[in-house]
Amino acid sequence: MKVMLFTCSSFSSAETTLTPQSLLFRRFHTYTLLGAILFTMLRLLFILSLSVLTAPLCAQQQELYRPYSKMRLAETVKTYEALAKHTTWHKLPNTTLLRPGDESPLVQLLKENLQAIGDLKPDSSRTGNVYGPEITLAVQRFQDRHGLISDGIVGPNTLRALNVSPQQRLFQLQLNLARFDSVLTRISSPYVLINLPEYAMVVVDSGRTILRSRVIIGKPSLPTYTIYSELNMVVLHPYWYVPTSIAVKEIVPILRRNPGYLGKKGMRLEKSTGTGWVRTNPWRVDWQQVNASNFDYRIVQLEGDVNELGHVKFPFPNRLPQYLHDTPSKELFQYPKRAFSHGCIRVEKPVALANYLLERGSGYSAQKVDKLWQRNKPNHYIRVKEPVPLLIVYLTAWVDDQGQVQFRDDLYGYDVIPQVPLQGEAEALKSLPSGN
Repeated sequence: MKVMLFTCSSFSSAETTLTPQSLLFRRFHTYTLLGAILFTMLRLLFILSLSVLTAPLCAQQQELYRPYSKMRLAETVKTYEALAKHTTWHKLPNTTLLRPGDESPLVQLLKENLQAIGDLKPDSSRTGNVYGPEITLAVQRFQDRHGLISDGIVGPNTLRALNVSPQQRLFQLQLNLARFDSVLTRISSPYVLINLPEYAMVVVDSGRTILRSRVIIGKPSLPTYTIYSELNMVVLHPYWYVPTSIAVKEIVPILRRNPGYLGKKGMRLEKSTGTGWVRTNPWRVDWQQVNASNFDYRIVQLEGDVNELGHVKFPFPNRLPQYLHDTPSKELFQYPKRAFSHGCIRVEKPVALANYLLERGSGYSAQKVDKLWQRNKPNHYIRVKEPVPLLIVYLTAWVDDQGQVQFRDDLYGYDVIPQVPLQGEAEALKSLPSGN
């Protein structure tokens, strides 16, 4: 058998000996090659133009997943529809108290509940009635998802959350899904978002969360209201003009006992003249005769470390005297539930927020922002040239960017969730293993 080996040189030699009839082949080959190149270039141009046109849409879709997503919440609704339909949820007795290491027949019911909602793996080791490490970790995961202290102890608050059935959670999820209006689902970065039941603020820019901060919000009797506005002003070293309601209800009773209170708090008293305000000595006022109907004063707290607004505030357009601000009471941010204010929002990381607004919104350099702080100019108003959108929302259920479904208490009573009958305590006790 004769094997023919062709090399590049042999092909070259063969081409030089082509007959005249082969010229047609050579031209055809050239035209075909040019056509292929042209086709490839057109295809690449089409792909490039398509990517340019769709890039903003893809970026916008990605931003919707950060930090709150209607799409993720809708998927979780489907999951809980199945849970509500097929899961038997055990209500634990109101006297339940379980700590790591305890042994109780209620542990088995707790385990079944945690497995049903995914906080405990279905194939977890069998520990009988012992409250072991696996269940402790599962309870901590449950506590994290419900904004509770993650101590692994089933106490009153954790028990209350555990006794909410999948049916009730489904209603809660559906109700919050309806709160994802056009503003919340279509807004593009940058923006600042505060979720009241979560006691949390996030700053989203360039499709990612660049700042997270805990916040303190209004107590149930003086709620913080939801709003869509914009942050267009930063006030460094602000004065606090005490609202009349706070002055009359909280400060006047103190002044009746001690008019020197204002001086200790860095406050001054001003009396109305009808056209303006004049400073007045609080010791010369008969505070026993002052009440809400004749209070024609205002109390101003000057800048300083004890100022109730801290070192910076963030007013924004709204019909209520509601704004964001710093606070000297930093210790309050430790608490998991932080509804302590009169309606305004106290921010744990106000300096970071101020620096972001001044650098991002006004184009100031970091050095210029530092100089503004160092000037210590009292009540220094600085306009944000490009205001950043602000959303204050009320979500008691959502899915975070890690895919974890989160639930929070309905602080202000805005959720109207039907009470779905659970397996009662008596039935729960009957279902316990015998021998205890």
